[in-house]
Amino acid sequence: RDLDPPPDAVLIPGSKNVMGDLAHLFHSGLAREIQELASRSLTLVVGVCGGFQMLGHRVADPHGLESPDREARVGLGLLPLETELSRAKTLSQSSALHLESGCSLKGYEIHHGSTRLTREEATPAVRSESGEVIGYSDPSGRIWGTYLHGVFDADTFRRWFLDRLRESKGLSPL
Repeated sequence: RDLDPPPDAVLIPGSKNVMGDLAHLFHSGLAREIQELASRSLTLVVGVCGGFQMLGHRVADPHGLESPDREARVGLGLLPLETELSRAKTLSQSSALHLESGCSLKGYEIHHGSTRLTREEATPAVRSESGEVIGYSDPSGRIWGTYLHGVFDADTFRRWFLDRLRESKGLSPL
């Protein structure tokens, strides 16, 4: 279906079953629509936690933690990332910095495994207080994701994000 006008942003939320939800996105045709919107650079695409993992090329679940499927060979392919789920679970309160905006963020991380770059075509987008990269962006900043739940809870960051959407439509920031 043709989305006219296209949405200003698509937010892909967290998931308790990344591979099952990713399969649903492909089966329903939503994955293709998200990919098309991203390729036309008309829509910001943001993934949070499981949504961040889905933005990559591959998600592996060798221990069957979330799904009997051990690997989703095809993610959305919007960022050069691979995720491997592990038995160890990250569960922490986190303070971070959104690098493009310079805004401070607070939230929490809750995920199995880790995500890594497969090529240097992405840049760090969110860095934790400890210096760990917990989010990546494409070079344009139009596609990005983070492990930080609550990323939009920070008023200054949310205002920056919404103003960026306004500016993309030729509107003045508020």
